Amino acid sequence: MRSSIVLPILIISLTGCYTGGLFAGRGQLLKESASNYYNMLMWKYYDKASLFVDPDKRENFEKFILRSQDKLNITSYELKEVVFEPDGKRSLVRVVVNYYKYPSVSEKTVLLEDSWILKDGKWYLHSDFNNGIFN
Repeated sequence: MRSSIVLPILIISLTGCYTGGLFAGRGQLLKESASNYYNMLMWKYYDKASLFVDPDKRENFEKFILRSQDKLNITSYELKEVVFEPDGKRSLVRVVVNYYKYPSVSEKTVLLEDSWILKDGKWYLHSDFNNGIFN
């Protein structure tokens, strides 16, 4: 009797730890990827930032860079929230970005909601680069 109760409790405990660890690991990887991307963008290391962009969207990223590289200056950013879709392979990252665009030197703040996708164990920004500061 006692062993019949212990086994289901053990299975539930291990399963709960495993899934929690799995999503926690993905969440940490996504936060690191997003933070690295925004850092590279802020310091205008566009080639390095492009490594975090979904290969299917890199052409849009390159157009954004050509349009904005001489005007856009990101002064800071803060990751606010990461929301996963139920499948765990897509996520929405909310980030507050402080920036100014020449010829203005007035700093502005925008909340971006960027879609990220998981491909081959890596997170990639999946954006069309036509929202927020990207206009």
